[in-house]
Parts: sequence; structure tokens; C-alpha cells
Amino acid sequence: MPPLDLEQVIKPLHQDLETRPERDLLAPGSDWNLSQTLQHCAQTVRYSVTGYPALKPALYRATVGRLAKQVFLRRGAMKHPLGAEIDGAPPLDPALPVSDAAADLSDAVALFTGHTGGHATHPAYGDCTHDEFARLHAMHLADHLPGLSRS
Repeated sequence: MPPLDLEQVIKPLHQDLETRPERDLLAPGSDWNLSQTLQHCAQTVRYSVTGYPALKPALYRATVGRLAKQVFLRRGAMKHPLGAEIDGAPPLDPALPVSDAAADLSDAVALFTGHTGGHATHPAYGDCTHDEFARLHAMHLADHLPGLSRS
């Protein structure tokens, strides 16, 4: 299976939001509604460019986090706790309209894809290349939103 591509994962989002029920898009047992999930995904994509609010200790990033990143990249898929908020990030707003959350995620992806400089250190994985971040973001979206159409 070819690696997930961030732009290909995000491409069907707006169409799916118009045609499919929320429960069909979210991972089973998700702790958040669709708006919160999209907000969370937008936060992490944006923070990979602007900087994450908090990092795990350097030893964690150099050992456990690095190993997790390597496993995810090798497998081409990720599994993680779906209710884990980003440390230090603003709280997710359950009442934010899904259309606003989706627009914010699209904006975050555009910021990321247009970014040509270095990236912020990931709180768990440590330093990542643009390609690694793109693949990790795509896997993260796919883990939270397995019901998105794959174009």
C-alpha cells in the first residue's frame, strides 16, 4: 500500500461532510464530536509549522517518541489514544460548527503544504522532516477519521 498523502486525505473532506453522517466519519468510540476532532487535527498540523505549546522531555522524544515515529512511518498507519489533547493547546470547542472546524483544518493544511522552512519539534516524536510530518499528519487524520473517502 502506498504511503498516505496529506493532501489526498484532506481532499474529500468537504464533500464527505455534506454527504455522510458524522458517525460514519469518526473512529468508533471517539471521545470527541466531529468538530472537536477536526479542531484537534488542525491544531497539530498548524503547530508543526508554528511550534507546539509544550514538549515531552528530551529523553522521551529521543527514545519512546522516536521509536513510535519509526514504527508508524514503517507501517504507514498509526493507532493512538483518540481523546488525547495536545498539551498546552486551547481547549476544543464542542459547539464550534463543523464547517468552521473543517475550514480551519483546510487552512492549516495549506499553511503546512506551503511551508518551505524547518519544522517545529514534535512534542513526542522530536524532529521530523517535511515528508515525515506530511505522512504522520495523514496517518493521524486517517486514525481519527477512518470514514473519510480515499481519493
